[in-house]
Amino acid sequence: MKNILLRLRELKDDMSSTIACIAQYISDNPEEASRMTARQLANATFSSPSSVVRFCRAAGFEGYKEFRQQLMIELVTLKNDDTTENTSIPANASMGDIIRRVTQRNIQCLVNTQYLLDENTLSECVDLIEKSEKILLFGIGASLCVARDAYLKFLRVNKLCISNDDWHSQLLQAKNSGKNDLAIIFSYSGQTVEMIECIKELKNNGTKVVVVTRLASSPAEKMADYVLNIAAIEPVFRSGAASSRLAQLDVLDILYESYISRHYEECIQQISRTHIHKA
Repeated sequence: MKNILLRLRELKDDMSSTIACIAQYISDNPEEASRMTARQLANATFSSPSSVVRFCRAAGFEGYKEFRQQLMIELVTLKNDDTTENTSIPANASMGDIIRRVTQRNIQCLVNTQYLLDENTLSECVDLIEKSEKILLFGIGASLCVARDAYLKFLRVNKLCISNDDWHSQLLQAKNSGKNDLAIIFSYSGQTVEMIECIKELKNNGTKVVVVTRLASSPAEKMADYVLNIAAIEPVFRSGAASSRLAQLDVLDILYESYISRHYEECIQQISRTHIHKA
């Protein structure tokens, strides 16, 4: 897809004055615009939500949701291109240089993820966690580490959850899922075959599915009921998931602490009761 900001500059002269004003505002304030709802953008440009929808269609998108998603992808990609070049580890790098580059890359990844997360979607996911009879956790490879961490966190506050390490067991837990359960899938690519198979079984059983994945079109993203997007700045040389794992853990921590905040007294008592004293 053509660069969105470049496209706006090219189309601006052929748009009506109201729509051109919206295009100009987005061009001048792309990061702020990417975090706005259609109504907020309309207020900022002294237009109406219907004008924002017309603007999106004039720019080649079906609606505001699709336009906003593509704008966020573009902004994160631009940031990732700059940061990855500066944080990739060269051959024979000094220890000080490695410390600086890895730390900078991880910090940037978390900052980018912060901008991608939608507060309303997160709140609805916490609603599902509250209402669910049990939480089913899924992940393969590095994402399995995040699923395990989720299991330990919710176990600590006595929220029933299930996590299995091997894929066959995860597929069985998907087949045994119910309408009152909640499945949380951790998959950076959103294309892992094993996770796609699990999602199919979950959807067949009417189980709500939350997918934590990168901001890009993928089979998992299309099949999910709710999507929590993460950013990832991976180096050219990598032995496995690096910043992407941190981004997934960040989203998990947000969900977990949001749940605790809603059930504060109960959770604090439970955390205190389950504390394991060490010599």
